[in-house]
Amino acid sequence: MSRRPSARSLVLGAALALAVWLWSATATATGLNVEQVRLHPDQDGLYGGVQFGIDFSAGNTNRLDLRSSASLAYRHGRHVAFLLGSSQVSTRTQPSDELSQLLRPESRFVNKANAHLRYNYELLSWLTAEAFTQLERNEFLLLKSRVLFGIGPRFVAVNNGEFSLALGTDYMFEHESLDPARVLSPLPPQTNVHRWSSYLSLIYAANDRLNMSSTTYVQPRFDLFSDLRLLSEAMLDVTLLEPISIRLTLRLRWDSDPSSFCSDPVGLGGCPAGKELRLREFDIGVENSISVSF
Repeated sequence: MSRRPSARSLVLGAALALAVWLWSATATATGLNVEQVRLHPDQDGLYGGVQFGIDFSAGNTNRLDLRSSASLAYRHGRHVAFLLGSSQVSTRTQPSDELSQLLRPESRFVNKANAHLRYNYELLSWLTAEAFTQLERNEFLLLKSRVLFGIGPRFVAVNNGEFSLALGTDYMFEHESLDPARVLSPLPPQTNVHRWSSYLSLIYAANDRLNMSSTTYVQPRFDLFSDLRLLSEAMLDVTLLEPISIRLTLRLRWDSDPSSFCSDPVGLGGCPAGKELRLREFDIGVENSISVSF
């Protein structure tokens, strides 16, 4: 018979979960949807916000999900700069385990973070020059680090204060470092590639309390167009009481050439028979969170 967590364990687990969440939100917050920040900086000044999300369950299912993100935008005349970041850590254990085991590294099944910095210079009302850099890690995609640098033009087709439609086309340099202890392909685990990064951005501010945005990136390699990544993110923000709102996010990711890896560490004899696996091409995620803006 499985041992059920005691009330004392539940309280201890919840307290530890809250402590780790607060630490994660302040120490490792890093974001990505650069287009969402464009909803606000139409005038000179500093704008920003933070979002926190936590899901906790115990009993027949022991699970902890911690999410945090932050955004900062600064405008001065034709100059606009964005800094964004996000992180997520999720753990789960067996029903018979103590809740404190949710905080152990071996219980993780999601561990990712990213940070994005972008600078825009508005040449014309419909044309902007932009440069960006990004740092990303994702333990369960074998990604120890991915560093991006890019530059290119951004074209604003529509921007009437309520609805915005923009297209961007950038050159992007990508340095990717995969986990050498587990990756089987591509080899070597560290690669440098050149990509063409194009995106379509839609933003709709229905009123002071309802904002919607959608951004889709398509990123083929210049030397191998069949190596293609597609990233899409859609957000719905509903303001409850200034400056607090709730956010619903849908994220899609598709990789035409995902990595192969070994479920056990690769030894001198290579990957043991039957342990070779391949990452899935398609990922989808739905999140809800609380946002505080300024």
